[in-house]
Amino acid sequence: MLGFGLTTAGLITLIKLNPTHFTSVDSGYYLQSAANLMGGRGYVVNEDGRWVWNGTFPIGYPALIAAGAGLTGLPVLWASKLINMMALVLSAGLWVRRVGPERSLWLLSIWWLGGFLRILAYTWSETVFLVLLAEWVWVLSVFLQASTLRGAMWLALLSLGLFSIRYVGGYVVGLMTLLSLAIYLIPSRTASLLSITVRPRTAGLLLIIAAICLIGMGAYGWLNHQLSGSPWGGERFAPTESTRSLLTLFIQSIGNELLLIRDFLPNGDNGLAWFGVFIQLILMLLLCWRLSQKSSPERQPITPDQLSNSAPVSTLSRLFIGVGGVYVLVLFGLRIFSPFSGPNARLMAPITFCVLMATLLWIGTTPNDWQRKLRLYWLALLVCSWLQLLPQVNFTAKMALVRDLLSVY
Repeated sequence: MLGFGLTTAGLITLIKLNPTHFTSVDSGYYLQSAANLMGGRGYVVNEDGRWVWNGTFPIGYPALIAAGAGLTGLPVLWASKLINMMALVLSAGLWVRRVGPERSLWLLSIWWLGGFLRILAYTWSETVFLVLLAEWVWVLSVFLQASTLRGAMWLALLSLGLFSIRYVGGYVVGLMTLLSLAIYLIPSRTASLLSITVRPRTAGLLLIIAAICLIGMGAYGWLNHQLSGSPWGGERFAPTESTRSLLTLFIQSIGNELLLIRDFLPNGDNGLAWFGVFIQLILMLLLCWRLSQKSSPERQPITPDQLSNSAPVSTLSRLFIGVGGVYVLVLFGLRIFSPFSGPNARLMAPITFCVLMATLLWIGTTPNDWQRKLRLYWLALLVCSWLQLLPQVNFTAKMALVRDLLSVY
């Protein structure tokens, strides 16, 4: 509760101080659509003086903003901030219940990293997406152990929810299909990789869930096509850079995700990024030296009363790594055919989030004396990472674009 209170106070201060209240061009589309939903005009945005269906972004996040504004009476801008915070509160409550307050604090501290604080502060769909993604991994881990009808329903709903927040969220349907094939074709190998025993019927159930989700996604694509002339809301596929340029871009994107203090930006002043590299390297070296003075930790197993109704922590960690790995492959694959911006820190956030979740889940099983040693360095890294909150390049130009979009509502 103390952490949540401090996070809320810090975010309100940041949002108030920021000239655009942490909104971007994409935020303008979300807020316009939410305001139009509340005004009865439907899921539309203003383009050249006329209202058109917003096929650029799925309806999920604007609908949540509209619901939040309608229930609280807040303007859509502040309702969007409330939705992000409520998503975090929901995630906190669920993980505290599952793994206890001490272990959950490791997981929730991800949101205190500068890059994730920025995502939390912005009117972006990524906060809700990441919370839903973590829930999807949890439900999947439970479903693989006990393939119940309730678990199947939750898995289907969360899969469709991810797609309704971000189109790329539909990749989990492909992931379920691959997992189904793996369970069917190489059951012993799959069970060994996941560290749990998987029932044979799970393969068929996963395939059915994937098919149901695919039908739902197809229905939304058909609606998009009817109202905007394109299943994905516009022209997204076009010639991109050369293979060499794309490879360089992908390597840079992965490299930036390893930097938790400050990202490198193209064509900008990266003095703070180099300073962040120096600080992070020093912290890592000090941590390695400190831990080398003790023998390797033996993980403390979490008993059933500490981790209820779930697969082992090793399974959760491996699922998070797998989900994050498949996501980045899908993202890079799409970037080959679609020249969207990035992959930038915002688009790459799910892979970093999943890797950190897996790592911090493991740390939560180490002896308390190890956790105490790690906690000090992790706290220092969190504080230093707030350099990510300082203004980015082309700030004035970005602010002008945002102002133009926000003026509509």
